[in-house]
Amino acid sequence: MSDDFPVHGLSGVASTLLTPLYGRAHADRLLPGTDFRDPLAAAVLELTGFRAEEVLTDRSNAVGAIHRAIVFDALVRRFARLHPDGAVVSVGIGLCTRDTRLADAVPEGVRWIGVDVPEVAELRRRLLPDSAVRLHAASVTDPEWVEALVGEDGPALVVAEGVLMYLTDTEVSRFLADVHRHLGPGTGLLADFFHPWVARSGLHPISRATGARFRSGARGAAGLAAAAPGWKAVAEHPVMERIGRAQRIAAAVLRVPMLGHRPYAVAELTAGGPPR
Repeated sequence: MSDDFPVHGLSGVASTLLTPLYGRAHADRLLPGTDFRDPLAAAVLELTGFRAEEVLTDRSNAVGAIHRAIVFDALVRRFARLHPDGAVVSVGIGLCTRDTRLADAVPEGVRWIGVDVPEVAELRRRLLPDSAVRLHAASVTDPEWVEALVGEDGPALVVAEGVLMYLTDTEVSRFLADVHRHLGPGTGLLADFFHPWVARSGLHPISRATGARFRSGARGAAGLAAAAPGWKAVAEHPVMERIGRAQRIAAAVLRVPMLGHRPYAVAELTAGGPPR
């Protein structure tokens, strides 16, 4: 690795973006039987100057990150085909390369918008200078980020990939309320979540690698929708079960004490009429 490469300089929650970047960068080796490839991720990962101990390189976490991306990609493609004039708003965008990955699969009129804290936004601008994403440097806990999007033409899909579990319950509720209030009915939301038991256990290895802690969870997509008025659960998409046989068994076993709820999944929500 050249000394000229920029070292990322991230810590805590911000540094968690390195693990999914690693998974996508090694998709050809980790998931050779799928069509998912992200060659740009490999180049960007090297440029971060990452240190091995910061990244979860075990197969379960790396493959899980890829399957999560596959699920989100499919849902974003569907939205873009239904709404060729729409906006895909990625909060906590990190070094996501979805705009490049799906460039040939979505209409040219789709607008890509990203939001992340200033230090991540600056790193993204340096490492992805040609990205089609219009970037806002802001925290998702600050309502000003969504106020800046008011007036955008066309429907919006808000993508929160690897984000909400790092917010408190109160912050998640406020986030949902802000999105509903400023972007309005018809807005879609995609967000992955852990069941509260898993989220608050403190056992996920990402905490040991980065020091970041999960601070909230949800009991299914319906539980996430209930965190703020005006939201409706549309669907729940499994991720853990896609990783392998051991994960499918573990997910099935855990659903018994969790009263049928998944330990981890992607929720698909839509904003309804005016909040109560």
